[in-house]
Amino acid sequence: MPGRARGGVPATLSGRPTRLEVDLGAIAHNFSVARRAVAPGVGVFPVIKANGYGLGVLPIAQRLLDAGADGLCVALVEEADRLRRAGIQRPIVLLSGLSSGVEPAVVALHLHPFVFDLPALTRLSQAAGAEPVTLFLKVNTGMNRLGLPTSSVAEAVALAQRLPGLRLAGLVSHLACADQPDHPENNRQKEALRAVLAQTGLGESRVSLANSAALLSRADTHFAWVRPGIMLYGASPFFPASSGRAIGLRPVVRWSTRILQINELAVGEGVGYGHTLTVQRPSRIAVVPVGYADGYNRLLGNRGEVLVAGCRVPVVGRVSMDTITIDVTDLPAVTIGQPVTLLGHDGEECIDLEEMAAWRGTIPYEVLCHLGERVPRVYL
Repeated sequence: MPGRARGGVPATLSGRPTRLEVDLGAIAHNFSVARRAVAPGVGVFPVIKANGYGLGVLPIAQRLLDAGADGLCVALVEEADRLRRAGIQRPIVLLSGLSSGVEPAVVALHLHPFVFDLPALTRLSQAAGAEPVTLFLKVNTGMNRLGLPTSSVAEAVALAQRLPGLRLAGLVSHLACADQPDHPENNRQKEALRAVLAQTGLGESRVSLANSAALLSRADTHFAWVRPGIMLYGASPFFPASSGRAIGLRPVVRWSTRILQINELAVGEGVGYGHTLTVQRPSRIAVVPVGYADGYNRLLGNRGEVLVAGCRVPVVGRVSMDTITIDVTDLPAVTIGQPVTLLGHDGEECIDLEEMAAWRGTIPYEVLCHLGERVPRVYL
């Protein structure tokens, strides 16, 4: 079906043939994988922070809600405000806590924040209106990032229950080694959380611990509700041990463009800035209109591959701001205007998020979050 680029501009008028197709049906399928992995009654709150991991938060949020999400998770008040302005009224969890001064916005937007220090509870109580603010206490069970130390949780629970205008929904924590299901730290963190529950009198029905990896591999960590993230976007939370396709997830993105020009090079001629590659045979080097300003990382120069006519061809020379160059010498029928796939399927071949992440020495999360704003998103 025809798509529209972000901002309402038709995809055909976006100025270049470069575009990113986002398969909302695949998002819904991946959500169903998460839903089936948990017991009935366990809440599923998808994580759509960072503009839906770079893919466009509003279409993704609505598709997930249509698929049965119990609520949504974001990192920033600004992200939540965007959802509310779009008319989304379902529960929104604020994952990254409260910076001083945002409490009135949290109250006005009816958000459910994670709170990890005692002064924030007092500020939130002072900002609360007639309707109590639902909150979760974030507990540091071993991630050693955000969270209350376990020794302070009982005091925080008592304060949250005593202050006016607050409703303590429960405790949350985060596993440091969830992508390694058998890592002993997972059990240690889970037991630390259970010890805090026993200390405070709160039950397991008021706890969230599991991200994508724990959701898929550790049913003992599901508790009351889970927070799937990267799996929704088609990548394996167990990278590099497995791919999304290997665990039943569908690819969500297809990043494509078309050949802009083809240059005929003689033996010994160089390609691109710095001539980091010189051709060792008469070569056909195609110029493709995508570059690091679009999120095609410079590390992929002389390392990455793209798909042309269902075949893999190498990226040669340095990645420029607006272009890359690829070697199509072995595909003599390729012409200007030929489609090029940077991510996703072309025939039987596929470049998935995990493969691109491996080329860059990073993780699929970063590949998605670094996709450039100027690449039109087309929703299928």
